[in-house]
Amino acid sequence: MNFLGGSMERRHQVFISSTFSDLTEERSEIIQALLELDCFPAGMEMFPATNEAAWELIKHVIDDSDYYCLVVAGRYGSMDSSGLSYTEKEYDYAVASGKPIISFLHSDPSKISAGKCDTDQTARERLSKFRSKIEGNHHCKYWATPEDLGSKVSRAMVSLRKNHPSDGWVPGAFAADEGTRLELAAYKARILELEAELAKIASAETTQSLEGIAGGDDEFAASVAYRHSGDTSWHEVTVTWDEVLAYVGPTLLAECSNEELIEKIHLCFYHALEIALPGSEMSFSDVIVTHLTIDQIKVQLRALGQMIPGTKRRAVADRKTYWKLSTIGEARLLSVQALKKTNPQLSLPVK
Repeated sequence: MNFLGGSMERRHQVFISSTFSDLTEERSEIIQALLELDCFPAGMEMFPATNEAAWELIKHVIDDSDYYCLVVAGRYGSMDSSGLSYTEKEYDYAVASGKPIISFLHSDPSKISAGKCDTDQTARERLSKFRSKIEGNHHCKYWATPEDLGSKVSRAMVSLRKNHPSDGWVPGAFAADEGTRLELAAYKARILELEAELAKIASAETTQSLEGIAGGDDEFAASVAYRHSGDTSWHEVTVTWDEVLAYVGPTLLAECSNEELIEKIHLCFYHALEIALPGSEMSFSDVIVTHLTIDQIKVQLRALGQMIPGTKRRAVADRKTYWKLSTIGEARLLSVQALKKTNPQLSLPVK
């Protein structure tokens, strides 16, 4: 179902209360039945120990559950200091909380194997009293095998959800009502307005701060090393800031690592040196751009407001530095690199 149709799928949490080691197969069948009904099972699997600290957690989980499923077989279960089993404590708490309850009692405890029954007389008497209390409070269903129990839980849950509707859990996209969605939409619109105003202020401040800073067609001279036949020679190469941006800008558009940025700066000076030394058969690795030059370019692109730190979310283990083109940088890149019309089409005379 979807929200546009006026309803949505709800999932309910069901607390499974029973003894544990003797009913592993039965609990597995119950869990499978609940999962097939799109319910969330909760129970002793979450609580490896039965103590006072665990009991507080158990109460919170029962509170958060929509329904309570009780299963009783041949054991009374672990008891607290007062002699009350945790299964009975859970049941009493669910009753006191007004939680919708479905209860399942073994149809013939005398047929349960000896290894899954209490041998202590006191525990057997308390189990008998507990069964009587459950039967006196609820309409109980009786089961004989794990498979039988699973099918009965499935049918009972369908009826319980119909007769005792619960809020349950809904997908996050549907959790808000219409009023909340309208309010959120208004907040989002306001955020966009404020961001636009902030961008205008930043643009104006940047324009003012750029006065006196080299950029655009201004030239930048740097010493570049050229290794050839075992010798290294240094050459002064001049590029404009727009030429630098033309090399690094396309890579910065989608964010790039610091290493990728350095490679593009290197490429820019490699091509510039090829022009400065025509006829030289140099390779990319023959050209060395100093760290000082690379750092100066990064500082200048930041000062011009054309490059900013990357903002994409990445793995925690990723320690690299990332950069991206700013709005100002993108505008300048498009101005520098966008193809201009060289032969505009002549307008036809109007007849």
